[in-house]
Amino acid sequence: MKKLFLLIGIVALFGTKSFAQTDITELLQAGIKDANTLAHPYLKPYGEMLGKGLNNGWYTSAKPHKLLGFDLTFTASYIKAPSSAKTFDISKYSSQLETYELADPSNAITPTVAGDMDNMPVLKPKNLPAGTPADFTMPNGTGMDFLPVPMVSAGLGLPYGFEIKGRLTPKVEIGDYGKLGLWGIGVQKDLKDYIPGVKHVPVLNVSVLAAYTKFTSEMAVNDDNFDGSLDLSSSGFTTRLLIGANLPLVAFYSGLGYGKSSSDFDLLGVYKPTNTKDPISLGYSTNSFDMNVGMRIRLGVIALHADYTLGDYSSITAGLGINFR
Repeated sequence: MKKLFLLIGIVALFGTKSFAQTDITELLQAGIKDANTLAHPYLKPYGEMLGKGLNNGWYTSAKPHKLLGFDLTFTASYIKAPSSAKTFDISKYSSQLETYELADPSNAITPTVAGDMDNMPVLKPKNLPAGTPADFTMPNGTGMDFLPVPMVSAGLGLPYGFEIKGRLTPKVEIGDYGKLGLWGIGVQKDLKDYIPGVKHVPVLNVSVLAAYTKFTSEMAVNDDNFDGSLDLSSSGFTTRLLIGANLPLVAFYSGLGYGKSSSDFDLLGVYKPTNTKDPISLGYSTNSFDMNVGMRIRLGVIALHADYTLGDYSSITAGLGINFR
């Protein structure tokens, strides 16, 4: 089981590790306030993708397990950033910058962490001509406009049409990458018997779900000017109305509901040139109505599933598990 947790951690950090390995600490050359102003839109796509990804993978059927029925399921979500999230316009933040400004106002488009460009804008100290030693170039992105978010979850059928769900990755250390942990809890309730007419249709299922997930990680930052780590905390909460049809081998399902998420990034440590402690602290939040459609195939107790979620950050979720009753 520990090897499985390590595998999950490595895949999760494949995306989040990019925060620490890009040149985000170069923004600290602009001073602490300006660095936070510029880092916020720079890291925004990953903050939103991770938060939204935590709300995926909670169900593979609109029908809760029968009493003492259970499943153990591995799921991975592939979340894609829209084109609009790959760049941002520095000029929109000019009024918030205290010390620096664009060296060339006509060159204001710069990549986010999810983008990639050949020529990034140059910033210079205010009231000084361009070309001074204090000028610096905005960091490039990773070119990775997607984020994989893996999960291991379990469900157990309870009396009165309830099912309790959980997910857990105990906090593990992954070599030089850092360490991470994840937990979540959810409840699904069968509504079929409360809807006139529907309860008499054998294959049709209706239920409601509420679920919460919390993810934390701590990653080392490789920079001679900074001694510390990048800490990430993200959470997601979702409620869904589930409608589906369960046939002998195949189940179709769809979920419609509200989801919200939040992510915090903290650069913890000392920026050596100015001896500044904990120089960057960023927060992101999202809330939206989401809808997904999916299918599950059962081969005995083995179940394979896949679904697609519509939204500003679309995602594909797939996985396999052991499913009983």
